[in-house]
Amino acid sequence: MKLLVVLSIKESQERVASLLQDAGITRFSVSDMVGYKKREENLGWFAANGNNAKTNSIMLFSFTSKEIAEEAIAVIDGCNIEANTPFPVHAFIMDVENFSKMI
Repeated sequence: MKLLVVLSIKESQERVASLLQDAGITRFSVSDMVGYKKREENLGWFAANGNNAKTNSIMLFSFTSKEIAEEAIAVIDGCNIEANTPFPVHAFIMDVENFSKMI
């Protein structure tokens, strides 16, 4: 089992939800958050523009199979290339080693 985590600006929530559906993810959770950037640096993850930036963001996450999580990354990468926006969607996959079981 994998945990897929997706980060995006709040304004892109519907587009990101659609990308997840295109990848085969039918269940996910969304959490609102605020992102802060205090200095100019580009780590390939945060927006490259602006110092002291504050951004309304979302985190979407889903527990899914390796194949579907990898498909989601591919769909998101394709969307980022096509959209060419200063606020790309970011995603990563984490292994789930163990989890509580239903009795």
